[in-house]
Amino acid sequence: MDIARCTFNGHNYDIPTFEALGERLVGQYRRLLVCPECGGPGFYRKESRSGQAACFGARPHATTCSLAAAEPRRVGLPGPGQDELINPGERIEVDFEYGAHGPVNPAGDGPSDPSGRGGRFDGRGGRRNAVMHRRLSTLLRNLMHSEDFRNSNQLIAIAQGEFRVRDFFVDFSEIADDNEGDYRGYWGLISDAALSREEPPSLWLNSGGRDDVSVVVDAESANEFLERFPLGELEELAGAYVLVFADLRVSRNGKKYLAVSDISKMTISY
Repeated sequence: MDIARCTFNGHNYDIPTFEALGERLVGQYRRLLVCPECGGPGFYRKESRSGQAACFGARPHATTCSLAAAEPRRVGLPGPGQDELINPGERIEVDFEYGAHGPVNPAGDGPSDPSGRGGRFDGRGGRRNAVMHRRLSTLLRNLMHSEDFRNSNQLIAIAQGEFRVRDFFVDFSEIADDNEGDYRGYWGLISDAALSREEPPSLWLNSGGRDDVSVVVDAESANEFLERFPLGELEELAGAYVLVFADLRVSRNGKKYLAVSDISKMTISY
């Protein structure tokens, strides 16, 4: 996109005008961008060290948006399982180990939901739907591109229990205060990424302003993250989507965040 709209002030910006705002406002406004035509979640990416020009983009555009056709497809690593399909009616067992399918069914007398809401597990040996094993990368792509999947009653099975897809996965933009402590599959667009100032640094993936959630990859896992998701520079994460299986936490100053200490519980699409 040549133009992006900032939801903070309603202004449309081209790249030169946007960058002329200065580092402080660019850092603030880049988390508040949308497509000026369809309102799809937008992002800004700085000029890369390899010389690729700064740009705006949106993921996804509305299907009827004329700006989508003019926007080049992003180059990235979709990860294994990119051709896997999720068929309606089948029970999904999440594969966190890239094909090493272990048992994920909770014990019949175990809790259906660690937070006490939204889960479903029938340990009485009733008939189940057909089972499919799916990686997080496949789940994320379906969440990004299929409203039917996001709103479906399909069952997803993890060690904590069985949940309806529509109850378990939470878009970043739909996170509410009462989600605090909930273990869910949280997903959404990354506006920018940065390393913290402490040593060794943790990695922060931000989804918006102060009131929006961030994903925090702890210092011990940051190198593993960069090995699993190779990047030329962190700026490439602007406009990526992330899916994290975690409980939502809130800091003392009210900042919502998802803490990651196990890289197998997250994936990105960029």
